[in-house]
Amino acid sequence: MGRIIRIATMTENVPQAVDLGMQTPGKLLLKNQGANDILIGYDRSDVLAATAANYMTLDAGTLLVFDVGPGIGFVNQASLMWFNATGGNSTLEVWIATP
Repeated sequence: MGRIIRIATMTENVPQAVDLGMQTPGKLLLKNQGANDILIGYDRSDVLAATAANYMTLDAGTLLVFDVGPGIGFVNQASLMWFNATGGNSTLEVWIATP
């Protein structure tokens, strides 16, 4: 099964934490459906405008797909991932697809 999380109103510079944990192998899809970039980090301060330092940028309109599960690798199984819209509001879609 899995789960789908859609944050339709990701307000600029208001970081939000999302649990990306998976118990079985599957796929993780992250899509920036909005018109502005989204920063991704392991900690709130990594993506907050005043302290942003260790982040990856999910460009507007970009879809990232990860294979995840035991023996394949993990994005972040032990804690939350942080997301923050930059340059304006945006929309984040997350699909945690598992069998």
